Amino acid sequence: MDRLVMGLLGSLSFVFGLTFAFFLMYRRHLRRLRREDQARERAGRASIPRRRPGSYPLPARWVAIHTVNSVAVREALSVPSPGIPWSEALARSKERAWFVSPPVDGWTLVIGGRLPDAAQDVDRVYRFLAKLSQEFGEVHFYSADRVLNFHAWAQWDRGRVVRAYAWTGETVWTEGRLTVEERLLGLRCREYGEAPEPVRYGEIPPEVHNTERVGLLARRWSVDLLAASEILLQQEVVESEDDDETRD
Repeated sequence: MDRLVMGLLGSLSFVFGLTFAFFLMYRRHLRRLRREDQARERAGRASIPRRRPGSYPLPARWVAIHTVNSVAVREALSVPSPGIPWSEALARSKERAWFVSPPVDGWTLVIGGRLPDAAQDVDRVYRFLAKLSQEFGEVHFYSADRVLNFHAWAQWDRGRVVRAYAWTGETVWTEGRLTVEERLLGLRCREYGEAPEPVRYGEIPPEVHNTERVGLLARRWSVDLLAASEILLQQEVVESEDDDETRD
């Protein structure tokens, strides 16, 4: 009996020890990912002035579709083809229209005033993304209002929600499990009906923190609007220079 008890205790100790070891490895992995993300963020900020060919207002909402067939996206949204230059699309992004980008790193972006707003009608956002995802598979939605600090993100795949969250002064949409990327960025996602807690002096409210990191989440999930716009604008500069050389 003593040997049996000792054997069971030994097995239990081994299981606890193994669990603790995996926990330490997981924490170390998260810390490394956080450091890498911070390094990429600093590098991105440092390189923006050198890479941006101009200054354009970035829209508060955009959709990323995992496809290089931007023509099919324009057809699905009834956008005339060929599309306008991305610089013009950014300048006109508040117009009641959709603007579709050329593919960037395997993704096609959609901006414009016709994109549904979760603060106005979250059900319309749901229906819009469901239809796009049924046709194109992986579709992401991002929204970051830096004035009101309203924010939203949604990840769809083959017509189903993988993860979604929307805050418009209250939680109007939360679905799916919190992802590793959201945890790494320290995003605070409240449940339905959960009231904001008082913010201590000197602390950054969670709403502000979330809004400022929507772009970083997009970078991890798909492609950041700012980084993609820089690439597209740079391509326009190169194409313009090539056209000038051809005419000369």
